[in-house]
Amino acid sequence: MNKSDHIQPGSTAAFEKMYYQFHEKLYYYFLKRTGSADFTQELVQLTFIKVWRYFGHLDENIPLSRQLFRIARTTLIDVLRQKAQQKMVPVDPEMPSAEPDMSAALIHRDNMQLIHRAMESLPAERKKIFQYRINGLTNKEIAEQLSLSVKTVENQVNRAIKQIKEVLVLLLIISQL
Repeated sequence: MNKSDHIQPGSTAAFEKMYYQFHEKLYYYFLKRTGSADFTQELVQLTFIKVWRYFGHLDENIPLSRQLFRIARTTLIDVLRQKAQQKMVPVDPEMPSAEPDMSAALIHRDNMQLIHRAMESLPAERKKIFQYRINGLTNKEIAEQLSLSVKTVENQVNRAIKQIKEVLVLLLIISQL
């Protein structure tokens, strides 16, 4: 961002310029993560609202795109947390369930389908390493088999778990929208 592009509070011209420059990029950023056009529109709007509020506080020494996508990421996390909390209902253990009991096998099958969908989002090499791991191989065995360092395998397994958790949260929330 140039000094001349420094965003001043209430500077609608600078805001509009930024909006037109980044709207489409933000839209695809969210769409890739949510898979829902409606949810994506909501997230884009919320991101630009936050940017407008903090326009004058953006750092001119940090690229605007980096700041904007940091705000977008936190917006996504905030909205997912809110939606997850709205879905949670306190359950009284003394009160019988209003829903009929589903068999453990059906629940397990549904959970495994979600996990497999989440695993499909992993990059090919990470997915391969993670599949070896869930098939019972140790990090050392995977490293030897793939000619990698044990540390690389550990990092890839940890990243796979983190990415799968994020995708699972999205899949669960989107399935309940």
